Amino acid sequence: MSLEGKVREISRLIIGKLLGVKRSEHVLIIADDKSETIMVEALFKETMNIGGTPIISLIPSNWTSHTTLPKPIQASLEHVSVVIGITRGTAAPSYDPEVARLLKEKRIRYMSMVLRSLDNFISGAALANYDEVYDYAKKLAKAMQGNRIKVKTKLGTDIEADMSGARIIIEAGFAVNPGDSAAFSDGEVSFTPREGTANGTVVVDGPIAYIGKPSEPLKLDVKDGKISGVYGGTEAKTLMDMISKTPNLDNFAEFGIGVNKAARLNGDWQEEKKGYGNLHIALGDNIYYGGKVKCDVHMDMVIYKPTVEIDGRIIVDEGRLIL
Repeated sequence: MSLEGKVREISRLIIGKLLGVKRSEHVLIIADDKSETIMVEALFKETMNIGGTPIISLIPSNWTSHTTLPKPIQASLEHVSVVIGITRGTAAPSYDPEVARLLKEKRIRYMSMVLRSLDNFISGAALANYDEVYDYAKKLAKAMQGNRIKVKTKLGTDIEADMSGARIIIEAGFAVNPGDSAAFSDGEVSFTPREGTANGTVVVDGPIAYIGKPSEPLKLDVKDGKISGVYGGTEAKTLMDMISKTPNLDNFAEFGIGVNKAARLNGDWQEEKKGYGNLHIALGDNIYYGGKVKCDVHMDMVIYKPTVEIDGRIIVDEGRLIL
């Protein structure tokens, strides 16, 4: 199949099945000057084919915030049913507080395609059976209900946190009802721990957002929900510089577990964090997850072969889901 054919097929999956766009619905596509034009155009055309009204908002790829959209776009969110974020330079569509508010009020549904290359849209995790991915995610979300999480790895990760009252978020491709959110490609279950409760050590051996795959595993010390130290190769200094210059980036913001068996280990954090049995943590902003910490960055980091306990029950055993 030609590239155009693959993109057209994926756009039909996203618009028709995963988002379930209906005739007369307004669909806001937020892109930037580095977005994959072929994908943006395909989403636009497929929305039109269904009978919806697509609207493209274009922002600069050097937009300075990764968690807040320009005010004119924030204002337009009130007038649409579906929002698709497909920016390459910023994750702002996914973590904007107005998007979070309208999702909470069940007034929009949202699809995150931010910070992704064309490869993310047409291969690997994108080609999964999303009915199966959603089934795994529902089972995992049920298993993740509890009050305390503990994560260990053979490389030295040993961290725990209070998760009582946490909103367990399923992101498994589908966002067909108001208030739903998903990503593409997709396949994870996540939550933000109670602020100030994460303590221990995290050893990151997978790719890191905005940094890439570390030359050697990074060790992060966590005390009372804050990063207290970072150790490792050259990437450790890069991360510490980012933390020192970005208010609240030291906040421990998220635990997430991947459920997509089609995801590849290709060094791309957006792909790998969705991988079946992979864990990711995040630093910085946690507003989207129901937290109270605002930061200009939400920074994911992938960890391989975790063992995860919820209230003493093992739900992931060295990267194998126990469902």
